[in-house]
Amino acid sequence: MTVESWDPSATSLTSSHRVILNHAASQIETETFSLTDDEQALLRPTMLVDSEAWRSFVGTESDATIEAWIKVLTVIERDFSGFEAGSRSPVLTLIRVLKARNALPGDLFLWIKSHTENRFLPYGSLSDRL
Repeated sequence: MTVESWDPSATSLTSSHRVILNHAASQIETETFSLTDDEQALLRPTMLVDSEAWRSFVGTESDATIEAWIKVLTVIERDFSGFEAGSRSPVLTLIRVLKARNALPGDLFLWIKSHTENRFLPYGSLSDRL
C-alpha cells in the first residue's frame, strides 16, 4: 500500500502554467517539442486539477490557444512519464469549452486520436456522456 501526499500545486493553475503551455504550444507542430525537467515538474500536477479550475483558467483564452493547449496536453500525456490522467484528462474539459463556444475544429478529434494512447480521448468515459 502506498501513501500519497497532498500537493497544493495540484489544486490551482497559475501564470507559470500559462507560460509553459504557451511555450510548448509554439513548438507542438515541430520536431523539437520538449519540456525541461522543471517544466514537467510544474505541469505534472495540473493533469489532475478539477474541471472547474481548468474552465476558469482558460476563460479568457482564444479558441486557437485552447486548441493548441489541447494538443500540448495530449502529447505530453503520451510522451512524458507521470502525466497519465485517463478519464480525468484536462483535454476533455478543454474540448468541452471549445464545444460550448461552438468553436470545436472538425479535424481536432482525428488529430487527438492519432496522437494519444489514452483510451478516453477525445470523447471521455461512457459515464460522462450519460
